[in-house]
Order: sequence, then C-alpha cells, then structure tokens
Amino acid sequence: NNIPIFTNYSLKANGYNRRCVYSDGDIEDLRLEDLEQLSKLDPNHRKSRLSTKVKAHPTDNPKNGSDGTASIKFPHTQAQYTQLLLESEHQRDVETTQLLAQDILAKSAAVDDLVAKLPGMNRTRQMQMERINELIKSNHDVTRDLEEAYVVAKERREEV
Repeated sequence: NNIPIFTNYSLKANGYNRRCVYSDGDIEDLRLEDLEQLSKLDPNHRKSRLSTKVKAHPTDNPKNGSDGTASIKFPHTQAQYTQLLLESEHQRDVETTQLLAQDILAKSAAVDDLVAKLPGMNRTRQMQMERINELIKSNHDVTRDLEEAYVVAKERREEV
C-alpha cells in the first residue's frame, strides 16, 4: 500500500511546486493541475455543487489601503457569502460553457475537413459503383496476367 504525502516546496520550474513522497521512498513532483486530474481518477472523489474558490470583488475605490493596494470587500453574512458563491459558480459555468462551445466548433470543423478529404465525396453513388466495377475488372486482369507469368516462370524453371 503506497500512501503519498504531499508537501509544498519552492520549485518554480514549469509550475511543479507539489512534491509527492510515497511511503516506499519514491518522490514525484507535480503541478496543481496534475493533482486535480489525479483526483478525478479517485473513485471516491465527488465534485461539490458549489465552488469553494471565492473571487473577492474589489470595492468601488480600488486604492483604499494606506500603501496603495486594493481594498477587498469580503462577505460578512451567510447571504452575502451564498450570493458570492453563486456569482462565482455562474461565472465559472459561463467560462466552461464558452470553452466547451469553442472546443465543439473546432472539432466539428476538423471532422468536416476530414470528411471533405475522403475519396469519392465528390461522386454520386452510381459513379462510385462504376468505379468499383472498373477496379474489380482491373484486378481480374492483373490476376490473369500474374497467373500467366507464373505458368511461364514454372515452364522455364523446368527447362533449366
């Protein structure tokens, strides 16, 4: 039973900033995206309905802090927190839908291109059947020629 232990460390190369140390001593560096993908493979993993990632909205006056940093408005009541979660979830749903729509359109265009490149797409069914019959006839002719060449080669071999 190989149980991983995750630690944060400051390796910044390519975003690999999670170190997984397994109980057998094996070490693996992972990105947060890798961990998210691996968590989806876990049969016990359940995606929550509401996102726990909260995007805080800045107040109307972005430079309220004494050092010029933005002041952030945090929810103070459960209703405000619920509203913030719903807005965040809605925004994430919109972004996901847009990404999926773009992906579908790109894949649809790729399929259309592949179908357009298929041989015979510019021919009718009757034209395709005629072409098949021509190829069958040509195949029979070549087979006959091959059999004749085989007979000639066999006769010559016997002469030698």
